[in-house]
Amino acid sequence: MQVVMAQKAGFCMGVRRAVQIALRAAGEAPPPVYTYGPLIHNAQALMLLETLNVYPLKGIPTQGQGTIIIRAHGIPPQEKEALKKAGFHVIDGTCPRVLRVQALARRYSRQGFHVIIVGDPEHAEVKGLLGYAGDKGLVISSPQEIDSLPPLQKYVILSQTTQDTVLYTKIVQELLRRFPGGKVYNTICNATHERQKEVRRLCKLCEAIVVVGGKNSANTKRLAQIAQQEGREVFLVETAHDLPLKRLQKFKRVGVTAGASTPNWVINQVIRTLENLPSPYEPGWKRWLRKLLRFCFESNLALGLGIFVLTLSNLVLMGLPSKIYYPLMASCFCFGAHTLNRLMDIKSLRLNDPFRAQFLEKYRPFLLGLSLLSYLITLFMAWTYARSAFGLVVFLTLITIIYSLPFFSKKQASRARWFPGVRSLFIALAWMSFSTLVPWISENHPQSPYVLMAFSFLIAFIRAVFLEILEVQGDGFVGKETLPVFVGEKKTFQILYVAIGLLALVIVWGIRMITLLFIPVYCLLLLNLYRKRLLGQSLLLEGLTEALPITTGIAIVRKAFIYKHSTQG
Repeated sequence: MQVVMAQKAGFCMGVRRAVQIALRAAGEAPPPVYTYGPLIHNAQALMLLETLNVYPLKGIPTQGQGTIIIRAHGIPPQEKEALKKAGFHVIDGTCPRVLRVQALARRYSRQGFHVIIVGDPEHAEVKGLLGYAGDKGLVISSPQEIDSLPPLQKYVILSQTTQDTVLYTKIVQELLRRFPGGKVYNTICNATHERQKEVRRLCKLCEAIVVVGGKNSANTKRLAQIAQQEGREVFLVETAHDLPLKRLQKFKRVGVTAGASTPNWVINQVIRTLENLPSPYEPGWKRWLRKLLRFCFESNLALGLGIFVLTLSNLVLMGLPSKIYYPLMASCFCFGAHTLNRLMDIKSLRLNDPFRAQFLEKYRPFLLGLSLLSYLITLFMAWTYARSAFGLVVFLTLITIIYSLPFFSKKQASRARWFPGVRSLFIALAWMSFSTLVPWISENHPQSPYVLMAFSFLIAFIRAVFLEILEVQGDGFVGKETLPVFVGEKKTFQILYVAIGLLALVIVWGIRMITLLFIPVYCLLLLNLYRKRLLGQSLLLEGLTEALPITTGIAIVRKAFIYKHSTQG
């Protein structure tokens, strides 16, 4: 089935910030750790927080201990003071945009203005705003409710940050018509506006819309309402298990959006389920091609091919294209290491890519045996063809096995804070060693290896970080030590820009093959695509990322052989 994903959906800035605060507090704040009410309106995310011993607290006890986190919606100031007096260490996770609305409500109420809040009177954010507005606060949710308001002369209009833009405009116009002179602030969050605008765009492209999110989430329900108003059939689901597959199967193209409290891994599950749904409109060859590509990714065959071609290209640049056992050795090693690591990391994989997790669990004994066999083949080939580098190969094999073991991963989880990005750096070092160092040491090659080492390292590093960005939310919940988890997505993108710039410098001043500048351009285009389509595990994103080392290697080999034949001619 053809699935169109909304470019703006899932965690908004405020929710992402609140979740990150809770994750940090789970490991650093004085225990026990609570959230004042549910942190966000998503049952799946709340269940995972409970596995980290972060529990919601419904009321305010007379005496409390530990840490309590104020959720993104905010709370009345009186309740915040009561939490402090009870003895809690209070961490304010209120969304900065909600804080701005709270400040406006407090300022104008102190100046004697009536504060008209357009929103749902039962919503947590609105209750918090009323706390700041005091006895000057009034709430309306429709134009019809304006009749119930007292005569207004000095008043200000504010909005719940997740309010529907069109409805808010109608209410404001009617208020100003009846009571001229009111001050108006459009306090609807830009993320909310963008998501609503994106739903309307999806409705023009798709026959049906799937909205993913908690059924108690106001902004999720509003997205569904907008899609219905646009005349599309709407399916509001909390998880992929709620999808009515038989009813969806009749559609040619389905749009997917999600509420601001919906984690990426839940969106991933929905997208993958819909993509795998047979459609009478999709050609059979296309469906089989997608399945083949998915198998290559899930089994790590694409990864093995990538390091094979990259190593072959380095051999060509060193003048050793006939030494085919080096690419085979690199491919066997990386296949074994990545497969073993995946098998030992099923917990985070269930969140980030549930279908891959099911594949690995189904064939776990076979893949485990194949992984160990790959290690043995690597060691045999190293002893036979690369004895000078055999010690390095043994060292890397032992390190990757130890790194994958559960007890080591748990022990290192806290230390990784002092060395963020250890996983992507380790992958890049392993790729660099097998694609460059092992053949260089074994052949006692006179050419300096440093340029090719830097080239291979940067290609592998960029690839690894791209894939980590897709898995950042699931990795964060299980405490995985990836670069995006520790430094955030924004800084990770900045690091990638630096890495791509360094790659361009290595190509121009090191390898001196200007035609290879298409590689950093390819990376920049891929980075831009990641920014736009960060949501969900996309076959396109994963395929283009795995194609990075393959495309690079093919380009180098092709260039070298064209040059060789031209000189011979």
